[in-house]
Amino acid sequence: MFTKKFLPILLFGIASLSFIGCSDSDDSDDSQNTEVDFTKGDYKQKVLIEDITSASCMWCPLASFTIEELDKSEYKDKIIGVGVHGDFNASMVKDPYVLPGMKNLMSALKLSGWPHLSFNRNTKIKGSAFQSCLSETASGIYTFSSAEFEKFQKKYTLLNESSPIGIKIESDLAATSGTVNVSLKFSTNINQELKYVVYVLEDGLVFQQANATAMYGNNSGQPAWSNDFVHNHVVRATNNFLGETIAAGQTTANEFKATAELTYDTVNLQNASVVVAVLDKDGNVVNAQKAKANTTQDYEKK
Repeated sequence: MFTKKFLPILLFGIASLSFIGCSDSDDSDDSQNTEVDFTKGDYKQKVLIEDITSASCMWCPLASFTIEELDKSEYKDKIIGVGVHGDFNASMVKDPYVLPGMKNLMSALKLSGWPHLSFNRNTKIKGSAFQSCLSETASGIYTFSSAEFEKFQKKYTLLNESSPIGIKIESDLAATSGTVNVSLKFSTNINQELKYVVYVLEDGLVFQQANATAMYGNNSGQPAWSNDFVHNHVVRATNNFLGETIAAGQTTANEFKATAELTYDTVNLQNASVVVAVLDKDGNVVNAQKAKANTTQDYEKK
């Protein structure tokens, strides 16, 4: 059971879906760019969902659960979930998956509470907004509603017809280091500065997790530790959480190519994958792609 020092976490979480403590900017208009139409083009468009989570955050399993449910839904080929770990309360437990620089991402996302799900880094969507897709049963089990997510994604225009940016991924990863080759094609002359982020992810990492839900083996009805919690889509390496710059002159008709050399620790390379996200000049994700480690994901036409 948890001691009293755990209780303040409630101020940053949710209780029975009453959604306490997150207050981001107004979410009325989420248009990404007024100069370039990033919603139409020759390539498939996917949504990047970044889960800012921590082993010491007792409501964070709800965000993990949401991504798990999306991975099983009709949206599974349209969303890419990424788990970025931080230290919510390192005095309680030190999260082993925290990477240097993740606080830069927290600042860019305007994180004001945990759990926090970011959709395409649109800071006009509150980090707690995903909770509108969840409901709690009388026994304390949470369920996910695809119908509510459809309303959610339409409200924020998450799933677009297509994208003018195609992403190709090739990787050569060993247990502790490797390279990721990123190639981009543009079906329109964007002619503005972009950025690209590379993530190496790993699934199946077992570590304890603070858990206030009645799920993941917690049958007490009270906050407890889930000692064998499986952490998936965990970021193990990145070239830069905020992205590396692509000059405006490189976002026209020519193919852009770059290589990221990364070091990391993996438990099982078979569970590793690579994600590449492209950001516009305002820091919003305009397309993303994912590939199994050491495979080639070619451009996907719409």
